[in-house]
Amino acid sequence: MIRKTIFLIIGAVLLIIGISIIILSLTQEQSTVQMPINTSSPAYLLLSNWRNLSIYISTEYPIPSPVLNGESSRPPSILQIFYGQYGLLSINVTIMGLGNTSKAYLELNNTVIIKGSNGEVSIFIPPNYTTVVMISKSNASLTINVFMPRTYNYQVINSTYLVIKSPLQLSIYSNRGIDVESVSGWTVLSIHGNYTYVALNLGSTSTMPISELMSINNNEVSNWLGLARRPRLSGALLTEYYLSLLLIMDDQNPVTGEFIASPEPVYFYTWVRDSSFAAMALQTAGYYEQAMKYWLWMCSAQNVSGTWYTRYNFWTGAPDETFGIPEYDSIGLFQIGVWQYYVYTHNKTFLMEVMPCINKSLNWELEGINENNGLIPQDLSIWESNYAYNFWTQAIDDLGLYAAAQVYRALGLNNTEILRIANELNATIQKYFYSKNFYSQALTKTVIYTGSGSQVTYAPNGIPDSSVILPIAMGLINPRSARAVSTVNTVIRVLMVNGGLARFPGDDYHYDSSLYDSTAPDPPWLITTLFLAMYYEEVGNHTGALNILTWCIKHSQYGLLPEAIDPRLGYPLPTTSPLTWSAAMYVITALNYKPPQKPTVAVLVLIAIVVVILAIVMFIVYGRTSPRQA
Repeated sequence: MIRKTIFLIIGAVLLIIGISIIILSLTQEQSTVQMPINTSSPAYLLLSNWRNLSIYISTEYPIPSPVLNGESSRPPSILQIFYGQYGLLSINVTIMGLGNTSKAYLELNNTVIIKGSNGEVSIFIPPNYTTVVMISKSNASLTINVFMPRTYNYQVINSTYLVIKSPLQLSIYSNRGIDVESVSGWTVLSIHGNYTYVALNLGSTSTMPISELMSINNNEVSNWLGLARRPRLSGALLTEYYLSLLLIMDDQNPVTGEFIASPEPVYFYTWVRDSSFAAMALQTAGYYEQAMKYWLWMCSAQNVSGTWYTRYNFWTGAPDETFGIPEYDSIGLFQIGVWQYYVYTHNKTFLMEVMPCINKSLNWELEGINENNGLIPQDLSIWESNYAYNFWTQAIDDLGLYAAAQVYRALGLNNTEILRIANELNATIQKYFYSKNFYSQALTKTVIYTGSGSQVTYAPNGIPDSSVILPIAMGLINPRSARAVSTVNTVIRVLMVNGGLARFPGDDYHYDSSLYDSTAPDPPWLITTLFLAMYYEEVGNHTGALNILTWCIKHSQYGLLPEAIDPRLGYPLPTTSPLTWSAAMYVITALNYKPPQKPTVAVLVLIAIVVVILAIVMFIVYGRTSPRQA
């Protein structure tokens, strides 16, 4: 009897253990991360149909110090409409009566929501369709005004439907009456009501029910997101990944392939560096067509010398020649991006198409390194504030040279000279930049005169800079090496502010030099903090990487990632939010994230079943009463 009781207890314990293992296997999820609420919102956003139509939206969310920032707050509006071969149209839309904007954000169905004190407006463009839709719901009657030049030839079909036949085909229809009047050279179409919708159908005079447009939009966006590689994230972390993908797509010029740095007016340009990371994010996620469009545009925009301008007009792709800042990291980024694209697609036809541009960039690098004692010429990249031999440019171009060597190898070409110059540049970086246990931001050049002549030498400026982390994470050196670990630890010790990494000590860009939207210097930037997350992923610190991804979400504008946050108060700095590069770095980091290795659900369930069976067997075999002897 005692033996039976003992085995009964053992069986019960094993049964409890088995059930516990099953429960554990079913609850292996990441800790819940919530999207931030009651936070700031972007004042400007872009939407696109990802093919040939893009619109620029003002949300009227208040801009801090607009006079100092050179910006202005405008009513909820569609300020510009870009349409294929016609370029920018002279049409804009203003929404009146919505009240003070309390929040604005992008939803996962790629719809911009603007909420005011009197109601809300939804704006969307179904992907691959050329219809702009606005839906308003308000407590009091509001007005949607569509402005177009009086020279546009139009025809009123009925009270809710109007057609423009020149200079392009366009139909405008609504569920309310459309009032038409002429004001100062403009034809103004006005729609009034509490619940209204207005559809602008470009390139066609047809109409489509609003419910059908909503259904098409939801299905098209859902299907597109379904094509993305899925990171090993869940909850708000996964939502942020998809929102970032949508933002990148909406911030791409659907015709030229460029990406805007930010919809905020101060950043309404295509920076080659920022755009290169956006293209890499898309191809890493599996969107090759859109990425290739950018690399082909970049190839077409290359200077004869093999370099690029720093920034370009977003709508036309023309170089901004007034912004004469030399930045040579674009050369390495082009080489890295092209090689990465080939790794994903094995598209040799694409490689052959861009080879002339690769060769021009290589010739420039070879000449520059030969003339600068083993270094890429001085420039102002990455932060556009320090004309020097910057570590970022030297390292990115070195990685680019190694990538170009891989391109040559893939095409069966001799890459010996490319590898030689890449190794020479790497050796020069290692010789001069590393001092006092970290890689400095930049080198200063000194000429020493002696009795036998002069000699050029370089000295590190001794400034820690968070941008040095990304090239290390990308393989410039072994990320686990003593130099790498010491450098990263130094950067963290000096530049960690409010949970993120500032760019460099004394950074006052957002504080008092131009933007005036920070309460103190040294704001932590999201891209630099995500550089650290990528480094953590390379060395196996996946908990650290996950914490940074979570930090980014908590400092977003309803999931839209800013450039930086206030170092004291932690809110997103609004004058450069959302930032396309921040979204791109989140996508790349999310896809590179590997959760800590745990037993899979199947293994845990199998173990649990074995334990339960063992418990039952023990009870049946050992726990029953032995037969009595006669």
